[in-house]
Amino acid sequence: MTRALLALLIVSSAQAEEPAVRHARPDRASGGSAAVVVDEGVALVHTAQLFPASGANEPASQIDSVFNALDAVLRAGESGLDRVVKLHVVVERADLAPLVREAFAKRVPDRDGPAWTFVVGKPARPGALVAIDAVATTDAKPAPGRVESPTNIKLLPVSRRGFATLPAGARVFISGQAEPDDDLAAATRKTLESLENTLKHLGMNRDHIVQLKAFYQPAESAEVVERATAQFFGEKAAPPLVLVEWKSPASLPIEIELVASSPDPAPKDAEAIEYLTPPGLSASPVFSRIARVNRGDLVFVSGLVGSSETTGAEQVEAIFADLKAILAESGSDFRHMAKATYYVADDDASKALNDLRPRHYDPARPPAASKAAVAGVGLPGRSIEVDMIAVGKP
Repeated sequence: MTRALLALLIVSSAQAEEPAVRHARPDRASGGSAAVVVDEGVALVHTAQLFPASGANEPASQIDSVFNALDAVLRAGESGLDRVVKLHVVVERADLAPLVREAFAKRVPDRDGPAWTFVVGKPARPGALVAIDAVATTDAKPAPGRVESPTNIKLLPVSRRGFATLPAGARVFISGQAEPDDDLAAATRKTLESLENTLKHLGMNRDHIVQLKAFYQPAESAEVVERATAQFFGEKAAPPLVLVEWKSPASLPIEIELVASSPDPAPKDAEAIEYLTPPGLSASPVFSRIARVNRGDLVFVSGLVGSSETTGAEQVEAIFADLKAILAESGSDFRHMAKATYYVADDDASKALNDLRPRHYDPARPPAASKAAVAGVGLPGRSIEVDMIAVGKP
């Protein structure tokens, strides 16, 4: 065998074994990574928000119960806990967050962990202390635009799917939309209608939705949102739904964002991300109404917080400095951010975010985004958390 042929075989073998998932700053002690990069050709399972089984009362039993549920749903989606790339967790108290991390690390030992985001608030089930939804890689290979979303998951009401599979191909992130109405059910229906109109502008429909995330109030009204969502989708089970309690004026009791799969391949000359504004909605220099990811690896960044007991402005600046470094390590940058969720726990942090974002963002390329006022961000002394999805640079 010639040296040239041997070298070619070595290179080919290395390329074949190149992992579809890469971790930035993995920390096995904490069970997580600063970011997880997923190859653009890999399909992803998005789960519904999962809760502990009834009868589980103590924190440890609730956490164990919800991970059992998550494991079952992921297995149904040809995935597993060892393939999770992002965990989004709502905890009633900040001191529960380390327990959740520890429980997950014990279930998936000796592996680099996922990106994490923690939000403090009341989970959308009476008595629940924790609620979790996940994104994970899967062996399923649905065609672009075809969302695989079985309904035979017994852990959830039949009105909602337990998971949906986001195929490879163009992915669409739509910013949170909110239609005013003092009645939560009516506001939910109007907002879903508005989102459907946005999808129609893209040549898409409700069948392409992979996950809905609703920020709502009051906390005890989760069933109102679920029922209104089920009624909107009618005979078809609603997509996976995530619920997060927020604080908002009474006339805007809910905001909903979504992830969808586009059935149309991107033109070969299209940019990796297109930032779009549908008719009837205004453009903004700090967030886009729609981010359509045409190509590129997805970068899931763990929720970022600043230093403890500092001002809102200091926290925001520290977060953006950390985000810049993590994106660079992950092969991305501020011009390739696709979706942001900003969790703010006080007015100082909220105002600082509004003031400082324009200094960091390209006004022609801001990510799709939602900003939610919440009770806390999972760590004491912090009042803002930035949850980001980016795309690897071409």
